[in-house]
Amino acid sequence: MLNPIRRHLFHLTLAIAVLSCGQPKKQQENAFSSAAFTALPKYPINGLLSDFDLLVSSLKEAHTGIYWYSSVQSFDSLVSIQRAMIKDSMNGFQFYNIVAPIVAFTKEDHCDISLSEELKAFQRQQGKFLPLSVLNSGDDAFILNDSVSGRSFKGAHVVEINGLPIKTIKEKIYRTFGSDGDIMSSRIAFLDGIRFAVEYAKVIGQPESFEMTLMSPSNERKETVSVKPVAFTTLKNIETIVNSTYQTNTSKLPASFRYLDGNTVLLTFNTFSNSSFRKHNMNFRRFTDSCFNILLKAQAGTLIIDMRENGGGSEGNEDYLFSWLTDKPYIKYDSVELSRFEFSFIDHTDYAVDSEKIALYKELRDENELTASGRILRKKGIYTPTPPRVHPFKGRLYILTSGWTYSGGAEFCSLVREHTNAVFIGQETGGGYYGNTSGTLLELTLPVTKLSISIPILRFNLAVHKGIPGRGVIPDFEVSPSFEAFSKGIDQELNKALSLTPATGAK
Repeated sequence: MLNPIRRHLFHLTLAIAVLSCGQPKKQQENAFSSAAFTALPKYPINGLLSDFDLLVSSLKEAHTGIYWYSSVQSFDSLVSIQRAMIKDSMNGFQFYNIVAPIVAFTKEDHCDISLSEELKAFQRQQGKFLPLSVLNSGDDAFILNDSVSGRSFKGAHVVEINGLPIKTIKEKIYRTFGSDGDIMSSRIAFLDGIRFAVEYAKVIGQPESFEMTLMSPSNERKETVSVKPVAFTTLKNIETIVNSTYQTNTSKLPASFRYLDGNTVLLTFNTFSNSSFRKHNMNFRRFTDSCFNILLKAQAGTLIIDMRENGGGSEGNEDYLFSWLTDKPYIKYDSVELSRFEFSFIDHTDYAVDSEKIALYKELRDENELTASGRILRKKGIYTPTPPRVHPFKGRLYILTSGWTYSGGAEFCSLVREHTNAVFIGQETGGGYYGNTSGTLLELTLPVTKLSISIPILRFNLAVHKGIPGRGVIPDFEVSPSFEAFSKGIDQELNKALSLTPATGAK
């Protein structure tokens, strides 16, 4: 482990290194200053500095986990560097690209920054986008659309765009949105589909044409093609066609249960959100109980739980599901910590209305207390995890995970890793092994630029110890996304699980 001085120097060096990657400085400054952006408001420097300072002070005041993965010194160093970049008469896109790295540096996926409604409208009405839907695998991006500017490039590997290597482009985009700790799987997955094109337009720019170097999937021959940008409506149409072509189900049930053979059950939880279950006339607890009662009665020997799309939901559902997998006592959280009872910037949030503000403050005081150590912790008895079952499932257990396995979904995976011998297959979970900062979110709207930032105020510290700090649950068998498998509808993770079991295969 690094000693304190070396650790702080390391974080400072890392902050500077992160900022130095990507486009040349002049190109970064001019990306959103072309004639196409002249209609956007230009803000006086005093207003920009005021918004910047409000953002930073609000994060420090409310974000309980702001220094979970980085030091005060490294965060403040980044703040100083970014603040020095502010110039008079910047537009919203230019300011967004200065402040977004600060939000991302909190290294918490629940802490997000969004464009103003005005900038979102600009994107919908006047935005210029790459005509691409892609599948990402590590640093690579593969084209999913049937055609690009009338030519077939399906499956082609995107090598460069306007002279920038795809890896450099991704690194620049990654520094504008956060993930838990140093986890990359969630960032990689987030840029799938048309989101790569959307984020490119927010961060890299919106030029009049794109010179793309592509590599053929058949012979690895490189070709540079000139591509015109498309409007947002056209980009959404590309998304619709791609989803239809690859039979991507965008309206999944929250959960499902099916036998793959007489001895193997696939149990899928796409969410832990009670509202999502209610929307489909389902009840999470009744569904979970019925599934385990069925498989226990049938004495199924193998259970595969698919958590690849589970980004969490309602608190408590993760341990309710876990309780069916253990008969031993366990502790879920070491602590749940609140940043403070009241917030100086509350009038700039979605709790500005007096009645909502009063209700929030009452809830925070009812559920939390100031301890002798000076920390504000959740009161004992406010939440008790589901106790272990007398007759839990004790057969072979496999968990399928991805970068989308996050928040409560990742908490479930941490509990399973900590207390069972389950085998994990897929990609590293997008949520941190030791917990997250989430719960109540304060939606801060900056008064001048109207950018909005979601600030989480509860830090959930899981009572676990087998993980790697700054990482998620790392699979026993890593399975990277493959264009060939994706295009053929092959479920690589499920097939890997089946290959490890005595089961006869999927029906």
